[in-house]
Amino acid sequence: MNRRKMVQLVPLALAGCAASGSGSADLLPGQYTDFNEWLKAARAAAGTQLVDKRAARDPARYVQFLSVWAVAMPRFVVREWREVKGANSRLDSALLASGSPFVVSAFRMAPGCIQPVHCHPGAGGITVCHEGSLAIKHFDLIPGSAEFSNTGGAAEIAEVSVAHVHTGRFTTFTPSAGNLHQLEAGPEGAVGVDILVQWQGAGAFSYLKLAQAAATSEGQIGARHRGAWTGMDIAKAYA
Repeated sequence: MNRRKMVQLVPLALAGCAASGSGSADLLPGQYTDFNEWLKAARAAAGTQLVDKRAARDPARYVQFLSVWAVAMPRFVVREWREVKGANSRLDSALLASGSPFVVSAFRMAPGCIQPVHCHPGAGGITVCHEGSLAIKHFDLIPGSAEFSNTGGAAEIAEVSVAHVHTGRFTTFTPSAGNLHQLEAGPEGAVGVDILVQWQGAGAFSYLKLAQAAATSEGQIGARHRGAWTGMDIAKAYA
C-alpha cells in the first residue's frame, strides 16, 4: 500500500525567531508566555506584513505565515468549554479569538473521539495539537461533486495526506488543497487549536457522511471515497 505521512514537524518549543514579544508588527514572532500578547502581535504582523501589502490574497503564502506564528503560540486558558452534542465520544469546543484577520478556536477530544470528514469552504489554516495526539487525514473534493451546501448531495473525495501529530505538531490546508479533513484522538485524547482564515464565504460548513468509514490513521494517497453532505449536525455524519 502506498502510504505517506505529511506533517510539518516543527515543535512549539522552537519559538523565538525575533528578539521581542512586545506586540510589534514584525513579520517573525518573538517569545511569548501570554496568549493575548501573542495574539496581538500575530494580528499586527498579519495586518502590516500581509493584509496591507495584499499578500493575504495568496492563501498558500498566508498559511506559511500562520505556520511561523503557530510555532510561537504559548499555552492558553479556556474558561468555558462547550460540548458538541452528537459526537461518538466527548467533544468540546471553545472560541479563543474571533474577528479578523484570523480566528483561533480550541477543541478537546476524548480518547477515540472522531470528527468526521468536514469542509472549510473558502477558508484555510492550521490545526495544531497542543496536548495528547491526533490522527489527521486531509482530502480534496473531486470535481463534479455536489457542493457542501447541497445537503444530501453526493460527493467524492480523494485522500491527500495522513498525519500523526502530537504536542507541538500541526497540519495545514488551503481553500483549494486538503480542504476536507477527518480527525481522531489518540488513546490519551487530544487538545488542539484551529487557526483559520476566511477568504470567501461566511464560514458555513458541512460534514460528509461516507458510504463506508475510512480509517483516519492509515490510508492510501489518492484513494477515493464516496459520501453525501449531511449539514452541520455531527451526529448524522458517522458512517
